[in-house]
Amino acid sequence: MIEHTLLNNERLSVKATPPYDPLQSFVRENHIALEGSGQGPLANLTFAAKDVFAIQGSTYSNGHPKWLETHEPDTFTASAITKLLENGADLVGKTICDELCFSISGENWHYGAPLNPHDLRRYAGGSSSGTGAATAGGLVDFAIGSDCLGSVRVPASYNGVFGMRPTYNRVANDGEAPYCASMDVLGYVANDEDVFLKVSEVLLGEDQAKAKFRRLYIAQDCFDTVDAEVKEALMPLVDQIGRFLEERSDVQVAKNGLEAWVEVFRYVQGYEVWQSYGGWINKYRPFINRGPKERLEWAATITGREYRKAVEKRQGLIAYFQDFLAPDTILVLPTAASIAPLRTASLAEINRTRSQSSNLLCISPLTGTPQVTIPLGVLEGMPLGLSFIGAAGTDLELARFAARVAKHFSW
Repeated sequence: MIEHTLLNNERLSVKATPPYDPLQSFVRENHIALEGSGQGPLANLTFAAKDVFAIQGSTYSNGHPKWLETHEPDTFTASAITKLLENGADLVGKTICDELCFSISGENWHYGAPLNPHDLRRYAGGSSSGTGAATAGGLVDFAIGSDCLGSVRVPASYNGVFGMRPTYNRVANDGEAPYCASMDVLGYVANDEDVFLKVSEVLLGEDQAKAKFRRLYIAQDCFDTVDAEVKEALMPLVDQIGRFLEERSDVQVAKNGLEAWVEVFRYVQGYEVWQSYGGWINKYRPFINRGPKERLEWAATITGREYRKAVEKRQGLIAYFQDFLAPDTILVLPTAASIAPLRTASLAEINRTRSQSSNLLCISPLTGTPQVTIPLGVLEGMPLGLSFIGAAGTDLELARFAARVAKHFSW
């Protein structure tokens, strides 16, 4: 073993051998693992980190071998990883992500697609694909990833684990690969409600304003955007969840249609992603596969004027949502538009699922609000996540509510 020095001068050992990996979820070329303090609320728990986070002495690949080749080892460790280590958890490795994190299928032609432990014929979802697969397969107790358009929430849903996308800026994501500065966040998944709650308490801290949820909003336009069988699998669960709160109402989230929200998201995300990657792409000319390549080519065409117009529209959505969703209210919706797609699915099928899911996944990042997905639904024997969105800053109370609901359904 060699020694690894954190910013607080704690000395932790680094393991040079990748972990047991039957699901092909961990990186190989740049593997690193750290032993935690062994003390604290996360003692005796193991975790993995999506391969987009800085760890001193290692280099993240960002899902692309050319990125790994053209970047030097990091000189510091991301503060969220340091916090998890200090609170007792052991980092066992880095997990594979989609190519430059610009996909949600879980497919990576450079490093391979992690296997979905519920059905090896299906994708694990992305871009935090290895994060979801490793946790669902019991290789780790929890894992961290990054989430812009569902990069944590989709793998959580596809793999049947708990997932959190926090309020924007609630959790420090220093040391994360550059992506979409105004909407990307550090998120995490866990394999049961108790671990999920422990990790939530460590990473989120206490809510500044104490919220007591008493009202449930059922997002009818979100349920209407998914196929009938998905809606039918989730609605009986929604009916039961309504009993946890004093009131329930059917609502329309987007008065002008969810597609209009997705369009705003696409322009903000696309412009900011190109600002993050454009210089590197133009300098090194990396081979990028179809899908991410097409999205990046479109992102490169977005003008500053179009971006500013989209940002202005987004500010309007933030203001609207603050009025729409009070701190005592939870919005319930499907996490993703389908179960994990088969690896034999056509590109047209994958794109259709991506388009449907985007209607659901854009709400939280556009409005800067927290979203929790819990593994309650089942369709064709596969997990199907159900999500709760709360007002900005209600993250920990939302996590506690989700854990309480999950315990009820596990009885």
